[in-house]
Amino acid sequence: MLNITQMTKEAVIFNGVEKYFGSFCALKNISFAVPQNIITGLIGANGSGKTTTIKCLLNYYDDYSGKITVLGADAKSVSQDKNIISYIPDQPVYYEELTVTEHLQFISSMYGTKNKVDKIIKDFELESHLQKFPHELSKGTLQKLLISCALLRKFDLLVADEPFQGLDPRQIYKLREKFIELKEDGKTIILSTHLLPLIEKICDYYVMIDKGVVIAEGEITEILRKSPDCSNLEELYLYLSAGGDKSDEI
Repeated sequence: MLNITQMTKEAVIFNGVEKYFGSFCALKNISFAVPQNIITGLIGANGSGKTTTIKCLLNYYDDYSGKITVLGADAKSVSQDKNIISYIPDQPVYYEELTVTEHLQFISSMYGTKNKVDKIIKDFELESHLQKFPHELSKGTLQKLLISCALLRKFDLLVADEPFQGLDPRQIYKLREKFIELKEDGKTIILSTHLLPLIEKICDYYVMIDKGVVIAEGEITEILRKSPDCSNLEELYLYLSAGGDKSDEI
């Protein structure tokens, strides 16, 4: 089996990145690469450093040391108007004064994607919510709105931070299928989650983080070689994050 990194270019490269909050080191000299045009799972427990990693990549935090490269450019030089990255945040971000349909119209007008709106509405079952304001939406429907707005942007790289939260099983299935569809269209996806069974069948590559340290990187078959006794992604993460001792689980 060919190694993915031998078949594709690198979309994102972290090289010796450290991020401090005061005296606390949230990311500890992390280095890894995300192959282009595939789905990469950024794996870690809550508090492991996943969201900090993403926010450094997106330039929400720019006071880190080391270097991050995005599609060949220094991440700190990549401006939003270049339409390279779209982002599904782990916390809701929306315009309180706009309805669901106004959100979709506004985003699609900015990016010239009005032709995609009807399909997005159908895919995420937003028909009965179009005239509602964000504060009137359930957590799951608000999450579907955030996902829809992200997908209406133009992008080469989609970064999704805990995108499944609040979704019911049908919408989780549809979102997973959407990620696969985007990959087939040539997009690169970084999918960050601690819900490992949800992504095991759709990710091509994995970066595992624990306590601000990269503990594994590669295709699942490659990482599984680190523990012949592990049969799935969840067991593998527990094993590696416990320092290779399966008796000590997080």
